[in-house]
Amino acid sequence: MSAHESNWTLRRLHAGELPAQETHRVREHVQGCAACGATLRSFADAQAAFEAEVPFERFEAGVERARARQEMKAPATRAQWVRPLLAVAASLVVLVLARPLLGTRGGTDPAQPPVAGNRLKGGASAELRIGGGVDPQRVASTEAQEALQPGERVRLGYTADAYRYVAALSVDAQGEVTPLYPESGDSLEVEPGAGQHWLPESVEFTGAGAERVVLVLTESPLSMAALSDAARKSFIAAGRDVTRMAPLDVAGAQTQWVLLKP
Repeated sequence: MSAHESNWTLRRLHAGELPAQETHRVREHVQGCAACGATLRSFADAQAAFEAEVPFERFEAGVERARARQEMKAPATRAQWVRPLLAVAASLVVLVLARPLLGTRGGTDPAQPPVAGNRLKGGASAELRIGGGVDPQRVASTEAQEALQPGERVRLGYTADAYRYVAALSVDAQGEVTPLYPESGDSLEVEPGAGQHWLPESVEFTGAGAERVVLVLTESPLSMAALSDAARKSFIAAGRDVTRMAPLDVAGAQTQWVLLKP
């Protein structure tokens, strides 16, 4: 057994996600371990920094992505984009909890929901944060569908570790694929420096029903056309059920969330 608790266990303790028995055990360890205590306190510092850097409280009007392509589609296929107006500190208590990435490429049974929890290349991870509504900010789970409230927006973060490129898209209940980051071309170069980075815009999904969001980290550039095609194939392989899609058959590592639009 390790002399210290893992960062992931300490993050789950900080977020209140550990079972009661394990919470008691880990808290006892932290009380007697200076290193783990310092790590736990660092999460509170990171939370405060996030509140100052990534607020959801004020936004300016943004542009709606893929307007021309989606003009004839049902409202459920539309995603509205907004940019933060001012970098003001959030007044709500939020969690700072990075979710581990899914495994590389596809390979799971399309009839089963993707399973999160496999770590890749040390510190690689991704996070989807929800805010902007009347409820407190929160981190979306990769293990269960996350209900959105009216007016809520999402923002994507990642820790790249050894990966060099990042891309994200969404798929709605009708199988409509919307590239998010970037809208076209090849995937984006990750931000320089270690630690967690945030993609620059917040997204508001309109309409109703399920929306699957996929973030992919790769070592080489990946075209959004190829990523979108992989998403369509996964949707069809899942029996056109967006809630049961398997990881996309592309190189790299990915995280998926299922959001339920109001």
